[in-house]
Amino acid sequence: MVQVLLLTRGGLAEEWRRATEAICGRPLRGLETLVLDWDGALEDDRAHVRTKIGEMRARGPVLILTDLPGSTPTNLACEHARAGEVAVVTGANLPMVVRLACDDRETPDPAALGDWICQKGRGTIRRIAGGGERSGE
Repeated sequence: MVQVLLLTRGGLAEEWRRATEAICGRPLRGLETLVLDWDGALEDDRAHVRTKIGEMRARGPVLILTDLPGSTPTNLACEHARAGEVAVVTGANLPMVVRLACDDRETPDPAALGDWICQKGRGTIRRIAGGGERSGE
């Protein structure tokens, strides 16, 4: 089974995990977080990411979710991307994390899981009509 790493600056990764556990009503299996300090030194951040991914890789393939394309967490995660071993998805949101937590698929391929969750994440983005407007769906 692919393990999932939520990797962000600040507390966002941990809040995604807490919110997902509250929604699912249970602790999350195979999902871990790594929070980088806002003021962390790049080499320290790189070492933290390398260590965490190494620990997780010892148990199997890893899918890393980050929040912001081009951010330090995303760039550091991409340094570890390897076909069949580590895949990275950026632009993640809470519905994507919840969907991953609720999914019982046993895929061994982190890239396939990443593609699937990207599709699910895009499907959660909507503008809600209000003020007499009609949604254009």
